[in-house]
Amino acid sequence: MKASILFITYNHRRFVAEAIRSAIAQDYPELELVVCDDGSSDGTLAIIEEELRNCPAHITIVRASMIKNIGLLPNFNQGVAACSGDIIIPMAGDDISLPHRVSKIVAEFAANSKCTLVYSNWTRIDEVGDVLAGSSKHKKDMTFSYGLEPNCIYAGGKGAGCAAAYRADVFRIFGPLDVANRPEDRSCWVRALLLGEIRYLAEPLLKWRSHSSNVSNYRVGADTPSARKRTIHDLLGRQNYVRQFSKDIRLAVEASIISPKTEQHLLLMIRRDRETQRLRRFSLAEAPWQLWFGSSLRLVTASPSFKTLRRIIFGDLMIRVSDRRRERRWKKRIYKGRS
Repeated sequence: MKASILFITYNHRRFVAEAIRSAIAQDYPELELVVCDDGSSDGTLAIIEEELRNCPAHITIVRASMIKNIGLLPNFNQGVAACSGDIIIPMAGDDISLPHRVSKIVAEFAANSKCTLVYSNWTRIDEVGDVLAGSSKHKKDMTFSYGLEPNCIYAGGKGAGCAAAYRADVFRIFGPLDVANRPEDRSCWVRALLLGEIRYLAEPLLKWRSHSSNVSNYRVGADTPSARKRTIHDLLGRQNYVRQFSKDIRLAVEASIISPKTEQHLLLMIRRDRETQRLRRFSLAEAPWQLWFGSSLRLVTASPSFKTLRRIIFGDLMIRVSDRRRERRWKKRIYKGRS
């Protein structure tokens, strides 16, 4: 089974040498390395080329870099198109893969024909490589799938794209990702669930670097207006996933991958997820009450249950009306380092 590492970089000069060394140190024999730099202006690509002089002979190098910066998802799509492997393993130019990462991932795919996405545990590190508190996640292997009647668009989990690997069908069946969706991991997660199962490996196989320039997993040194603006922008961006989800679900029905009944369940889940993100944004940003109540009503309509109503009243409403609770939630989001 051939594997492709999709090495995505943009202005990663400080970290890329260590990252590319970890990519070419993989112990898997049938490996392709697709280098896809997004027009870096800091010399990232020159560092990569210098390190590739030491690349082992068994690794096929494919150069698919951009001359000009085109953005994360267009660059990701271009890189995927250049991959020829059965398994595609994205890797950022600021992260570090352990030497057996590819072997472990491919073995998991080989053992389960229904598996369309594998993601592992990870260790979160800072700019100098020191391990950050609370790095590792779940301590046991898990499987996610839609089953007979999905009750969540993510099937109860949302893996990090930094640690994910995909069967090539995730892209070859559904096509390029909509460039309005940033980052790519949630869209790929839903595609993988439409096609089969997702496996989580509890063993950390990746060092995920957190620094101020990250697209995700970023670290913010203080609770500033710009940090809050970034959080609100991310919440707004999550509402855009509905377009990609709806398109992929429609393609899955047309290809007889899922049934029309499953389609209806998933479309309802999409509505619920979109409105949840919108209401969180309205609560944190102190949006006008007319907008807040309209969003609450749509969420209750999409998910009519006591649990939903209770969450709105004791969660979002309390954040909206209480300065103390709102500030506490802001600080939790900012200092956690994730939106």
